[in-house]
Amino acid sequence: MRFSLTTVQHRLAANLLLPVVVCYILGGVAARYLAPDPAALQFTDLAGLMMLALLFLGRRRRLALYLVPVVFILIGFARTGQSLLPPDNPAAISNLLTTKSRVTLTGTLLHMPEYNGRTTRFDLAVDSVLFRRPRAGNNPRLVPAQGRVSLSLKGKPENTIRPGDRLLVMAVINRTYNYQTPGAFDYRLYLAERAIFVTGRIPKPADIMVFREPENPWFRRVRFLPERLRQHIAAFLNNHLEPEAAGLYQALLIGSRSGISAKTLAHFKATGCMHLLAISGIHMALLGLMITLSLTWLMKRSTTLLLHVHVPTVATLLALPPLVGYALIAGMNTPVIRALLMAVLFLFAVALRRQRSLVHIVAAAALILLLFKPQALFSVSFQLSFAAVLAITLIYPRLLTILDRGEETAAEGIPRWSKLYRYILAAFMVSIAATLGALPFLLYYFNRFSTIGPVVNLLVEPLLCFWALPIGLLATPLIFFAPGVAAMLLRLGALGITAADKVTLLGSRLPFASYWTITPTPMEIILYFTILCLWLAGGKKRGTALILLAPALLLIVSFTHGLWLPRTGRTTTVSFLDVGQGSSTLMQLPGGKTVLLDGGSTTSENFDIGERVIAPFLWKKRLWHLTDLVISHPHSDHYNGMGFILRHFRPARLWINGDRDEAWTYRKILRTAARQGVKIIVPRPGQRLVSAAATELVCLGMTKTGAHNRAVPPPGVPVNDQGLVLRLSDGAYAFLFPGDISKAAEKKLLDQHRELRADILLAPHHGSKTSSSRAFISAVNPKIIIVSAGHRGRGHYPDPAHLKRWLRANRTVLETAKVGTVTCITDGRKLEVKTWQGKVTYHRIYN
Repeated sequence: MRFSLTTVQHRLAANLLLPVVVCYILGGVAARYLAPDPAALQFTDLAGLMMLALLFLGRRRRLALYLVPVVFILIGFARTGQSLLPPDNPAAISNLLTTKSRVTLTGTLLHMPEYNGRTTRFDLAVDSVLFRRPRAGNNPRLVPAQGRVSLSLKGKPENTIRPGDRLLVMAVINRTYNYQTPGAFDYRLYLAERAIFVTGRIPKPADIMVFREPENPWFRRVRFLPERLRQHIAAFLNNHLEPEAAGLYQALLIGSRSGISAKTLAHFKATGCMHLLAISGIHMALLGLMITLSLTWLMKRSTTLLLHVHVPTVATLLALPPLVGYALIAGMNTPVIRALLMAVLFLFAVALRRQRSLVHIVAAAALILLLFKPQALFSVSFQLSFAAVLAITLIYPRLLTILDRGEETAAEGIPRWSKLYRYILAAFMVSIAATLGALPFLLYYFNRFSTIGPVVNLLVEPLLCFWALPIGLLATPLIFFAPGVAAMLLRLGALGITAADKVTLLGSRLPFASYWTITPTPMEIILYFTILCLWLAGGKKRGTALILLAPALLLIVSFTHGLWLPRTGRTTTVSFLDVGQGSSTLMQLPGGKTVLLDGGSTTSENFDIGERVIAPFLWKKRLWHLTDLVISHPHSDHYNGMGFILRHFRPARLWINGDRDEAWTYRKILRTAARQGVKIIVPRPGQRLVSAAATELVCLGMTKTGAHNRAVPPPGVPVNDQGLVLRLSDGAYAFLFPGDISKAAEKKLLDQHRELRADILLAPHHGSKTSSSRAFISAVNPKIIIVSAGHRGRGHYPDPAHLKRWLRANRTVLETAKVGTVTCITDGRKLEVKTWQGKVTYHRIYN
C-alpha cells in the first residue's frame, strides 16, 4: 500500500494526543534526573509556551505538526521540574525550620484524621508557629508561617477533631526524612506530591486543642463539607460493622485504608488483589451507570422530555455532578482524580457520540492530571493504574482474538462458549491484560508478583465490585436520611467483604501464591514493553513469534542470570546502608560470595527494616540470595530486620556471638534460621568466616567458645562487649567492623595484639562517647570513618568531641544520616568511595 506525505500527516494529526502525552512524560522524567535550577526551568517554560503560541498562530500547519511533541517535552520538563523544587517562600514552615524543634503550631485541619488502631495521622495547614526554644536574645512569639505539616499521635485525640477545625498543636517537627538507600521507598517525594515538606510527632493527646470560633464563614463550611461527610461515613461504618469489614468498606467507599489490619493487607498483596481496595474506574463506572439508568428511567416517564430532548444524553450529563461529589468525598487523591477524569471524559464522549477509542480517553486523562499535578508522574498509583488501563485497552482485544481462534477449532458438541463460560474467560483475560501491563512496575517498586492473581481476582472481584460496592454506594446517601436502612444494607454488603477476605486468606497460604524477585533495570523494562508492542503490532502475521523469540530470550537471561551464573570479577564492594539508628553492611566478595553483617534499626514495631529498606537494596543490587549472615550481637538495632532476610534470601550460614541472654525477638530469629535449614555458627577469635581469592573476612573477637561450639562469655560483661569484631582485607586495603564494643573491649583487643589496622572503620557503637578511645583509633589509623546512625541521633551519634578530633586528624568522616548509603569498591590496589547521590568522596590508588 502506498502512503503519501499528506496521508501520513493526517494520520499523525488524528493520533497526536498519545505522542504528546509520551513527550510530556519524557520531559518530566528528564527534569527528575537532571535536577535543573529554577532559572533554567523558567527559561524552558517560557520557550515552550512561546513555541506553543507560535504553532497555534502560525500558518505553517505542516511544521506545527512535527514541532508539537518537542513543545510538550519542554513544557513537561519545565512544569515537572518546578513542582520538584522546594518552596522558596521565606514564610514556608520548611524554610523556618533549621533542625528538629519543639514547637506550637496553629492551623486548620485539612482532611479526615485517620486512625489505624495505634496511631492517628492528619495534615495541618499551618498559619503560625512558636518555637519553644528561640534563638538567644529573642523572645518566644508566634511567627506567621505557611505550608502543610503531617502530624502523628499515638492513640486518639481527647476530643473529636473535624476537617476545617482551627487547632493549636504542640509537637516535635522536622523536615521530611528519607532512608537514603537505593531501592527504599521515596517517602519525601510521596509527601512532596501533597505539598508536605515537614512532619511531626505530637507527644500526648492533650497537646491538641480546638479553637471554637464564634462564626464559621459559609465558604469555609462548603470547602470542608466533603471531608466532614467522609469522616461521618467512616464513623458510621466503624459503629455498625465489625472492625475488619468496616476497614475494607472504608477503602472501597471513601478511599481510606487506615482501618485495614496489616495481615489483611498482606493477604491482598500476596493474591494480587490490592488494586481492588483503591478507588478506581470501576467505582466511577458503577456509580455513573446506576445514576444514568435511574435518571433515564425517571425521565422517560415524561412525554415532554421524550419529545424535546435526547433522554440518554441528558441523563449522562446529569450524572457528572454526583461523580464529582463522590470524588470529593473519596479524598480527591491521585487514583480518585484519575478515575474521575476518565469517567468524565468517557461520559462527554458518549454524549457527543465521539467515543472512538478508549486509548485517547486514557491519554487525555493522563495529560490533564499531569498538567495540574506534575509530581503524580512519579507516584506508584499513577504508573500502575494507567499502565493497567492502557494494557486492558490494547492487550485485551488481542487476547480475545486468540480465544476466538481457539473457539473455531474446538471439538463439536462441547458447549465451550456458553454465556457464563465466556464471561469468566473474558474476565480472566482482562486480569491477564492488566497484569501484563503493570508487571514491570510491580517488580520495580514492590519486587513481588502474584502467580494466582488472575484466578483469585475472578473470585474476589465479583464479591467486592458487584456485591459489596453497589450495595455500599446505595447505602452511603441513606446514612444521612435513613441510618437504619443504611446499616442493614451495609451489613448485607459486608457479607461479600467477609467472603473476599476469606478467599484472599486461603489464597495467600498457598506455597506458590507469590514470588519475590530482584529489581528490573530500566533497560529490561524498555525491552519488555518493546516485546509487547511488537507482539501487538504483529497481529496475525506469520513470523511474529520468531521475531519476538530473540528479545524474549535476551530479557529472560538478563533478568535471571543471577540465579544460575555466579558473579565474576576481582572487585570487593562494601556498602554501609542508611537504616536510621542501626547498622547493616553488605559485602560482595570475588566469586559471587555475599555477606550481610547486621540488619536492624530502632524503628516502630509495624515497620520492618528488613522488608522495607534492606531487602529492596539487595534486590536493587540484583541479589537473589546471600551466602552468609552475621549478627554481631543480640541488640534489636542490629538484628530486627533479619527475619525477612532469612526467609527470602536463603543464606547457607548464620554467624552469631552465642550470647545466652536472648530476648524473645532474637530467639524468633534463630528459630526462623533453623526452619530455613541455615547452619548457625559461633566463630572463634582468629577464625576465617569467608575467603575468596586474596579477600578474607576474619573474626578478631570477642567470643570464647567451649563445648559444642557454644560461647562462654565472662560473667558480668555487657552484651555490647561480647559482640563479634570482624576485619575484611583485600590486598592493600582493609575494613574493620567492631560492632558496639566499648572502650573496655577496645583495650582488650589492643592488649591481645590483634591486627586492627584498617583504611575504613565502621565507628564503634555508632560513634558514641562510650567508644572510640584515642588508643583504639590510633591503632586502627583509618583514613575514612563511617558512622551508621539516624538523623534523630545527631549530637550524640557521633559524639561531637570524637567528630572534632577525627576531623582535626584529617580523617574523612561519612555519616549515613547525612550522606546516605556509602559504597566502597576495591580490587586490592585502588579504592573508590561513593555516597548515596553517586558522588565520589574518596579515590585513592595504592602505591
